[in-house]
Amino acid sequence: MSDASVAAALRSTASLVVIEAPGGCGKTYQGAQFAADAAADAESRILILTHTHAACDVFSERTAVSQSKVEIRTLDSLIGLIASAYHVPLDLPADVGVWSRANEDGYNRVAMKVAHLLEKKPMIASALARRYPLIICDEHQDATAAQDQIILALHKAGARCSVPRSSGPGRAGSDLAGLPRPYRWLRRV
Repeated sequence: MSDASVAAALRSTASLVVIEAPGGCGKTYQGAQFAADAAADAESRILILTHTHAACDVFSERTAVSQSKVEIRTLDSLIGLIASAYHVPLDLPADVGVWSRANEDGYNRVAMKVAHLLEKKPMIASALARRYPLIICDEHQDATAAQDQIILALHKAGARCSVPRSSGPGRAGSDLAGLPRPYRWLRRV
């Protein structure tokens, strides 16, 4: 998959775009460029979700011109933000981050609770989709099943989602199992 085809896929009018290609094809670079371009025309914020703080830094550098309209977070920090706001019905302490670090598989357990919350209370996902009508999920092959469910809940609530992910040996990761086929754009290399 070439740089140009990744750029074209990200700019698709589809509400959900899954781009699967080997590492080094420019998915992250094009994702950052797309976010910067989209921010220039957007009236609301664009959300970029990564799995590491280092990746947040890369996106921050590449979208510096658009920082007022681009919010960059780790996927776990978004989940923690939602969980903190709804900690009582989720049966979690107010400081969800401390709890996540102190408990075995804590981050995944919080993600499962948040995924269930968004499924049962779609108004929460709708509010997030209105705040972030465009969401770019970088390196999504590293997502857990619960993180997939959260992204799909935001998509179902109206957010347009672009999901670049690496393919190839050792890259099993997320498969967006709940993704309806008519919305899936996938090209294997």
